[in-house]
Amino acid sequence: MKQNQEKQVAGVWMDNNKAFIVSRPADNNAGEFVISEKIEATHYHGEKGEHASMNAEPQNLAKYHKAISKSILNYDHILVFGPGKAQEQLVNFLREDAHFNSKQLTLEASQHLTDHQLIAKVRDFFA
Repeated sequence: MKQNQEKQVAGVWMDNNKAFIVSRPADNNAGEFVISEKIEATHYHGEKGEHASMNAEPQNLAKYHKAISKSILNYDHILVFGPGKAQEQLVNFLREDAHFNSKQLTLEASQHLTDHQLIAKVRDFFA
């Protein structure tokens, strides 16, 4: 992956509750990867009945995916990883968005990681 020197690259570790964006901030002269953003998913907590809850869940998921996509829009190559199916759902969402047609998306499974492990995984992937 050596050709990524001029490309803007980022990693997204996510599950159903939160996402961490790992990138190289423009003001980081050392070029080190850092966790540049944390995005929390919103969950339905109302008492309005099962129908309201079932309608709120897809809307909340769409809001979560939109928040993540807005944060990674300026990157050329994005590594999306995490446990379960959350990362697959995000990649499918991004592939339906015309803004991501020219972006390279890589999907990998991963367990829960510490902050240092998240950064190391993204750094090693794009090394």
